[in-house]
Amino acid sequence: MKKVTDTNYVIPMVSVRNMRRNASSTDFCIVLDNLNDFGNIGTIVRTCHAFGISNIVSTKHDFDLFQKKTVDASRGRVFNTNLKTFANPEETISYLKSKDYQIITTSPRGTKLQSLVNLTGKPVALVVGNETCGASDAFMNNSDVTIQIPMYSEVESLNVGVATGISIYELKLKQILGMIEKQIKSTLGREINVTAMLIREALDAELKKVSSLSSSQLIFMMVLKCDTTMSLFDAQKQFGIPDSEINKHFQPLINAGYINTDCAGNFTITEAGVETIGKLWTTIENTENRILEDFSESEKQELKIMIGKIKAKCVEITQYKPRVR
Repeated sequence: MKKVTDTNYVIPMVSVRNMRRNASSTDFCIVLDNLNDFGNIGTIVRTCHAFGISNIVSTKHDFDLFQKKTVDASRGRVFNTNLKTFANPEETISYLKSKDYQIITTSPRGTKLQSLVNLTGKPVALVVGNETCGASDAFMNNSDVTIQIPMYSEVESLNVGVATGISIYELKLKQILGMIEKQIKSTLGREINVTAMLIREALDAELKKVSSLSSSQLIFMMVLKCDTTMSLFDAQKQFGIPDSEINKHFQPLINAGYINTDCAGNFTITEAGVETIGKLWTTIENTENRILEDFSESEKQELKIMIGKIKAKCVEITQYKPRVR
C-alpha cells in the first residue's frame, strides 16, 4: 500500500452540526461588506448571537464562514448562523431593499451619530465595512442612513469587531424601545393577566344576577373549602388582596356567617359557606361553559394541559436555587 505523505490530504478540523443557512430575514441582520479578517468575523458572529441576531449577509459569494479562526473566535456560534451571500454590494442592496430593510451603514464618514439616528420600525440591516477601506461606495450612496461612532481625535478608528458590537447594542436598544408598546402588549404575563381579569369580570357579571358576592370572594371560599384553613397572609398573597382591601373583601363573608376567623387571623369556612358554594356552583359552571363554548372537547383538555405546564414551570423557576461554588 502506498503511503500518503502529501500534506494536502491533512484535514485540520471536522465538525458536524445541524446547519441553518440562507434562512429568511427577521428584524435585524448584519451585512459584512468585504470583510477579510476571520477573527473579526468570528467576533462579530459571537456578538450577534449575544444580542439575539442569527442572520449574517455577505457581499461576497465565496465568503467562508467556517474558517477555523472564525469558528474559534465565534465560540462555535457560526454553526447556528443563517448565512446569505451575494456577488457584490449592488446585488446585496437590491435584496435588502426588496425585503424592506432600513439599511444603516457604519463609517467614520457617517453623516449622523448612531446614538441620535431614528429607526423607522422596519427590519434593520447594519452594514459594516472592510477593515482597511471601510464600507463600499455602493452602500455609502444607497443606504437609508450612514452613521458614525463619535471618538476623540487621538483615535483614528475602532477595530471592526468592537465597532460592530457598539452599533448593535445601540441600534437594538433603539429598536426595542421603538417597539416597546407592541412588545409589552404581547408578553405572556400581560396576556394572562388580562385574560384573568376578563374572566373575573365575566363571573362577577353573572354572580351579580343572583348574589352579592364577587367572584374573588366566592373563589376564596372554594379554595378555603379545599384547604380547610388559611392564614390572612396566605389569603392576601394568593388572591392579591392589598391591606386597604382586607375589610372590604373578608368582612362581608364574616358578617354573613360564611367564614370564621380565630385570634391568630386564620380563616375557616362554615356550613353556611359550603352551602352557598353549592347554590352558586351552577352559575360558576355555566359561566365557564359560556367562556369555552367555542372550544372543542379536545381543545379544552389541551388548554388545561398547557395551563398546567405553565404553572409547573413557574413553580420550578421560583423554587430554583443556584449552586454555591
